Amino acid sequence: MPARRIVALGLTALLLIVLGGCSSGSSGSAEPAPPPNPTELLTESAQAMASVTTAHFTIEVTGQLPSLTVQSAEGVLTKKGDAQGTAKITEVGQLVEVEFVLVNSDLYLKGPTGGFAKIPAALAGQVYDPSAILNPDKGVAAVLKSVQDATLVSSDGTSAVVSGTVPKDVAAGLVPGISSDVKATFTIARPSSQLTEARFELTGSDGQPAAVRVQLSQFNEPVTVNPPA
Repeated sequence: MPARRIVALGLTALLLIVLGGCSSGSSGSAEPAPPPNPTELLTESAQAMASVTTAHFTIEVTGQLPSLTVQSAEGVLTKKGDAQGTAKITEVGQLVEVEFVLVNSDLYLKGPTGGFAKIPAALAGQVYDPSAILNPDKGVAAVLKSVQDATLVSSDGTSAVVSGTVPKDVAAGLVPGISSDVKATFTIARPSSQLTEARFELTGSDGQPAAVRVQLSQFNEPVTVNPPA
């Protein structure tokens, strides 16, 4: 056999061996990453939320909860406890939209008519006290640390959803009037570990399902709350 042909056959065989090796190596699929541990997710989120200084929030109440006159609210708040925004509250059986400002422990409300009226801050809880949300001792950070029987509901590259039970004494820091432990679901952003939603499943005064949902966003952006003029 001519030497030139032997060399060509040898190169062809070598090429097939190399290509075969590459093909074999690339066909193997990587092991899927294990799902995140739900308890670790909650712990990391509690740590992240303890360092949040400001946030935008929305609150939505469904069902009949006489301990809360607020049906919905939206605004901004600070870790210091200042907040401002709008809310829809039940007043004498009617749904009324109000503006609120909570600053230096003073609460101001403005109804559909007239200007702001200053009321005792102790009455804020009868509407809803958003200043508790970022309070590390009784807000979302405390709630996240208290969750029992944590279960991973779902997880992807952008968020994880964890469910569990919150003891009534801790849940009452965010949802006044709670008389028993509460089932809750938490949506945690990844990789920041910041809490973007907490939903508390309750039973209304009529015996039907009720819920309180708190959504958070725009973390650590500049927020200034001033008393109304």
